[in-house]
Amino acid sequence: MNSIIPLQNSPERVSLLPIAPGVDFATAVALRRMATSTGATPAYLLAPEVSALLWYMPDQRHHMLFATMWNTGIRIGEARTLTPESFDLDGLRPFVRVLSEKVRARRGRPPKDEVRLVPLTDASFVRQMESWMVTTRPAGVSRYGRSRMRQCATG
Repeated sequence: MNSIIPLQNSPERVSLLPIAPGVDFATAVALRRMATSTGATPAYLLAPEVSALLWYMPDQRHHMLFATMWNTGIRIGEARTLTPESFDLDGLRPFVRVLSEKVRARRGRPPKDEVRLVPLTDASFVRQMESWMVTTRPAGVSRYGRSRMRQCATG
């Protein structure tokens, strides 16, 4: 008798990906359901779900755009402003300089066009970004002079 093989993006397959030590997928899904049930917390993806999305993204530029947004928490508009010079991957504490989106000046929010430094804490992402920057066109720029991240974010 043949065993059933789960589809690539099926919950069964995603549930096999690691979340964190000591946390299983079913528990994480239940906690997310509780957190989002009141509507006070926005819907969000779990780490294994993001891993599955990244795994099946065929275009390397889209993969790196999404991985950058996931690892930094930046929005698509902020990602569009990134250039290779925005990344400092050589130091002990790698980071990316992010130009904040224009927001209304409110308490607790950064003023318009403020640059903030976002640490890159995932060593595998940093290695992946270094490799991607080396293998793309010089300094990650397209033949039209546009940032690869910006080109990916706009189509």
